[in-house]
Amino acid sequence: MSRVTRNLQLLLRSERVLAEMQLKLMTRKAVLGAAAAIATLLALAMFNVAGYFALAQPLGSPSAALIVGLVDTLIAGLLVVVAQALQSGPEEDMVREIREMALSELGTEIDDVQQRVAQMGENVETVRSNVANFVQRPLDVLLPQLIVPAISAVTKLARASKKEPSRKGKD
Repeated sequence: MSRVTRNLQLLLRSERVLAEMQLKLMTRKAVLGAAAAIATLLALAMFNVAGYFALAQPLGSPSAALIVGLVDTLIAGLLVVVAQALQSGPEEDMVREIREMALSELGTEIDDVQQRVAQMGENVETVRSNVANFVQRPLDVLLPQLIVPAISAVTKLARASKKEPSRKGKD
């Protein structure tokens, strides 16, 4: 399996696990929030009625209503604080670290591929330039590569022809 494929699979798995963990946490928070809301409403209704009747006689109706309302607000605030205090565990941090590592390696792989593509582009440009030079000036391109072998061949031929007359004279 290639490194890119492995890193993509690792990235997808870590993203899926993170999403599942976040969904579980959000579900727990929502369930606790809903349960707290229901309990608060029931308790609040009973405490409100009982508190109001208990305070109405000694303090009067307006003071009793004010005290019951303040206690209701305090209870609701405590429930909100508890719901907000829920946090993710160390598993989520580990999965985030794995995701970051996979993203980093993918970035490295992408940089390597970009460099290879750029090098291939340069090579194609060099080939195009060489072909264009050959088409426009074939002798300029071929002549330097043909002169040395041609001179070498002419020199060998001249040496061979000098040696042949002396051999015929000896025979």
